[in-house]
Amino acid sequence: MDTRDRSAEETAAQNPAAGAKDTENAGPEKMYKVQTKDNEVCEVSASVISMSKLITTMLEIVSWCQKHYNAPELGPHEAWEYETEHPDRKIMREIEAWDKEFFKVDYGVLFDIIMAANYLDIPKLLDGGCKVVADLMRGKTPEEIRTLFNIVNDFTPEEEENIRKENAWCEDE
Repeated sequence: MDTRDRSAEETAAQNPAAGAKDTENAGPEKMYKVQTKDNEVCEVSASVISMSKLITTMLEIVSWCQKHYNAPELGPHEAWEYETEHPDRKIMREIEAWDKEFFKVDYGVLFDIIMAANYLDIPKLLDGGCKVVADLMRGKTPEEIRTLFNIVNDFTPEEEENIRKENAWCEDE
Protein backbone atom coordinates (compact mmCIF):
# COMPACT_ATOMS: atom_id res chain seq x y z
CA MET A 1 0.00 0.00 0.00
CA ASP A 2 1.34 3.41 -0.91
CA THR A 3 1.59 5.83 2.04
CA ARG A 4 -0.39 8.37 0.03
CA ASP A 5 -3.37 5.96 0.06
CA ARG A 6 -3.49 5.71 3.86
CA SER A 7 -6.12 7.59 5.80
CA ALA A 8 -4.87 10.28 8.18
CA GLU A 9 -5.99 8.14 11.13
CA GLU A 10 -4.09 5.08 9.89
CA THR A 11 -0.96 7.16 9.25
CA ALA A 12 -1.12 8.69 12.73
CA ALA A 13 -1.59 5.25 14.29
CA GLN A 14 1.43 3.87 12.47
CA ASN A 15 3.64 6.93 12.87
CA PRO A 16 3.29 8.80 16.15
CA ALA A 17 5.16 11.78 14.73
CA ALA A 18 2.74 12.19 11.83
CA GLY A 19 0.17 13.97 13.97
CA ALA A 20 2.78 15.92 15.92
CA LYS A 21 3.74 18.20 13.04
CA ASP A 22 0.55 20.31 13.01
CA THR A 23 0.22 21.31 16.65
CA GLU A 24 -1.88 24.42 16.04
CA ASN A 25 -4.98 22.50 14.96
CA ALA A 26 -4.33 19.19 16.64
CA GLY A 27 -5.09 19.63 20.34
CA PRO A 28 -2.90 17.96 22.97
CA GLU A 29 -0.05 15.83 21.72
CA LYS A 30 -0.30 12.08 22.29
CA MET A 31 1.73 10.84 25.24
CA TYR A 32 3.30 7.40 25.65
CA LYS A 33 4.31 5.64 28.85
CA VAL A 34 7.86 4.31 28.65
CA GLN A 35 9.35 2.01 31.28
CA THR A 36 13.08 2.44 31.86
CA LYS A 37 15.55 -0.32 32.65
CA ASP A 38 15.34 0.57 36.36
CA ASN A 39 11.52 0.18 36.20
CA GLU A 40 10.66 3.89 36.31
CA VAL A 41 7.69 4.85 34.15
CA CYS A 42 7.97 8.16 32.27
CA GLU A 43 5.45 9.91 30.05
CA VAL A 44 7.00 10.88 26.72
CA SER A 45 5.41 12.92 23.92
CA ALA A 46 4.94 11.53 20.42
CA SER A 47 7.38 14.12 19.04
CA VAL A 48 10.11 12.82 21.37
CA ILE A 49 9.23 9.18 20.59
CA SER A 50 9.50 9.95 16.87
CA MET A 51 13.19 10.82 17.29
CA SER A 52 13.94 7.11 17.77
CA LYS A 53 13.52 5.10 14.61
CA LEU A 54 13.67 1.92 16.70
CA ILE A 55 10.73 2.87 18.93
CA THR A 56 8.78 4.36 16.01
CA THR A 57 9.29 1.14 14.06
CA MET A 58 8.23 -0.92 17.09
CA LEU A 59 5.04 1.16 17.39
CA GLU A 60 4.38 0.72 13.66
CA ILE A 61 4.80 -3.06 14.00
CA VAL A 62 2.52 -3.25 17.04
CA SER A 63 -0.09 -1.10 15.28
CA TRP A 64 0.12 -3.25 12.15
CA CYS A 65 -0.18 -6.47 14.19
CA GLN A 66 -3.21 -5.14 16.08
CA LYS A 67 -4.89 -4.05 12.86
CA HIS A 68 -4.23 -7.37 11.10
CA TYR A 69 -4.78 -9.69 14.08
CA ASN A 70 -7.74 -11.52 12.50
CA ALA A 71 -6.67 -11.08 8.87
CA PRO A 72 -5.87 -14.12 6.72
CA GLU A 73 -2.19 -14.94 6.29
CA LEU A 74 -0.50 -12.99 3.48
CA GLY A 75 2.41 -13.84 1.23
CA PRO A 76 5.87 -12.40 1.92
CA HIS A 77 5.51 -9.54 -0.58
CA GLU A 78 2.15 -8.43 0.77
CA ALA A 79 2.89 -8.67 4.50
CA TRP A 80 4.74 -5.48 5.24
CA GLU A 81 5.76 -2.46 3.22
CA TYR A 82 8.50 -0.65 5.09
CA GLU A 83 9.19 3.00 4.41
CA THR A 84 12.73 4.09 3.58
CA GLU A 85 14.96 6.37 5.64
CA HIS A 86 13.78 9.93 6.24
CA PRO A 87 15.22 12.27 3.60
CA ASP A 88 15.67 15.09 6.12
CA ARG A 89 18.75 13.43 7.63
CA LYS A 90 21.78 15.57 6.88
CA ILE A 91 25.44 15.10 7.67
CA MET A 92 26.33 17.29 10.61
CA ARG A 93 29.48 19.26 9.83
CA GLU A 94 29.44 21.75 12.69
CA ILE A 95 28.21 21.17 16.20
CA GLU A 96 25.51 23.64 17.20
CA ALA A 97 25.90 25.60 20.45
CA TRP A 98 23.10 23.72 22.22
CA ASP A 99 24.66 20.39 21.23
CA LYS A 100 28.08 21.50 22.47
CA GLU A 101 26.55 22.23 25.88
CA PHE A 102 24.56 18.98 25.88
CA PHE A 103 27.64 16.88 25.17
CA LYS A 104 29.76 18.54 27.88
CA VAL A 105 29.79 15.37 29.98
CA ASP A 106 32.49 12.96 31.08
CA TYR A 107 33.66 10.50 28.44
CA GLY A 108 31.87 7.53 30.01
CA VAL A 109 28.52 9.32 29.76
CA LEU A 110 29.36 10.54 26.24
CA PHE A 111 29.99 6.97 25.05
CA ASP A 112 26.85 5.75 26.84
CA ILE A 113 24.86 8.41 24.94
CA ILE A 114 26.44 7.32 21.65
CA MET A 115 25.69 3.64 22.31
CA ALA A 116 22.10 4.41 23.34
CA ALA A 117 21.58 6.61 20.27
CA ASN A 118 22.93 3.83 18.08
CA TYR A 119 20.69 1.19 19.70
CA LEU A 120 17.59 3.40 19.64
CA ASP A 121 18.44 4.53 16.09
CA ILE A 122 18.40 8.26 16.81
CA PRO A 123 20.60 9.52 13.95
CA LYS A 124 20.94 13.16 15.00
CA LEU A 125 21.99 12.23 18.54
CA LEU A 126 24.39 9.57 17.24
CA ASP A 127 25.91 11.95 14.69
CA GLY A 128 26.27 14.70 17.30
CA GLY A 129 28.01 12.42 19.80
CA CYS A 130 30.33 10.98 17.17
CA LYS A 131 31.15 14.48 15.92
CA VAL A 132 32.18 15.47 19.46
CA VAL A 133 34.45 12.41 19.72
CA ALA A 134 35.92 13.11 16.27
CA ASP A 135 36.65 16.72 17.28
CA LEU A 136 38.32 15.50 20.48
CA MET A 137 40.61 13.19 18.46
CA ARG A 138 41.37 15.56 15.58
CA GLY A 139 45.07 16.42 15.33
CA LYS A 140 46.14 14.03 18.08
CA THR A 141 48.62 11.18 17.88
CA PRO A 142 47.49 7.64 18.70
CA GLU A 143 49.28 7.92 22.05
CA GLU A 144 47.48 11.19 22.88
CA ILE A 145 44.14 9.59 21.98
CA ARG A 146 44.92 6.60 24.22
CA THR A 147 45.73 8.97 27.08
CA LEU A 148 42.61 11.07 26.45
CA PHE A 149 40.24 8.09 26.55
CA ASN A 150 42.27 5.95 28.98
CA ILE A 151 42.87 3.21 26.39
CA VAL A 152 45.53 0.61 27.14
CA ASN A 153 47.97 0.00 24.29
CA ASP A 154 47.97 -3.77 23.83
CA PHE A 155 49.92 -3.77 20.54
CA THR A 156 53.47 -5.04 20.37
CA PRO A 157 56.00 -2.68 18.74
CA GLU A 158 56.00 -4.97 15.69
CA GLU A 159 52.19 -4.81 15.39
CA GLU A 160 52.27 -1.02 15.69
CA GLU A 161 54.88 -0.80 12.93
CA ASN A 162 52.79 -3.05 10.65
CA ILE A 163 49.69 -0.93 11.28
CA ARG A 164 51.63 2.26 10.48
CA LYS A 165 52.90 0.74 7.21
CA GLU A 166 49.42 -0.50 6.21
CA ASN A 167 47.87 2.90 6.91
CA ALA A 168 50.66 5.16 5.68
CA TRP A 169 48.40 6.37 2.88
CA CYS A 170 46.15 8.21 5.34
CA GLU A 171 48.90 10.00 7.26
CA ASP A 172 49.57 13.71 6.75
CA GLU A 173 52.77 14.35 4.85
